[in-house]
Amino acid sequence: MDEQVVAAAVSGLVALVVGAGTGWLTWAQIRREREKWRTDLKTAWALEVHKARLAAYPRAFEVLRALSTLDGAVAPEAAGEVARELNDWLYSAGGLCADRTTRGALLGLRAGCDAWRRTGEQPPDLYRWRDLTMVHLRRDLDVRGLESYDFTPGATLLRTLEEELAPPPRRRFRGRRSASGRPW
Repeated sequence: MDEQVVAAAVSGLVALVVGAGTGWLTWAQIRREREKWRTDLKTAWALEVHKARLAAYPRAFEVLRALSTLDGAVAPEAAGEVARELNDWLYSAGGLCADRTTRGALLGLRAGCDAWRRTGEQPPDLYRWRDLTMVHLRRDLDVRGLESYDFTPGATLLRTLEEELAPPPRRRFRGRRSASGRPW
């Protein structure tokens, strides 16, 4: 075979390999960039939703205050007003950015308050709905504080922080084992 034909074939093969390698590297870079863009977009979206919740959720807590028994017994008319205000809140920015379980808890509480207004009898699970609603509102905001508080003199902020930062207990592996007795 002629040396020029061999040289051309080798050159063509090398160009094909280099072109394929470059194409694959470019494709991989585009995928990495696209994934980075997606992550940045999701992070920005989560931040904006959190900001909207921080702006809207205090109003929901203000509405729930009317169900507090600290100021005395709650009247069915007050429960009806809570139902109306919760309905307004659900159709505002708060309901728009609330998690679906939070909206479900709010809808259950709204229904209980409205039933109390209509019948004059307090539903037996009304305060469970209120507590569930408060838990979900706080969870959406990633706010801690519903845990029971230790009133003993030794309960300090430092001890609480140490408990939160402590590593979780190690769990023993209870899966299959190899012939030697070691976990897979």
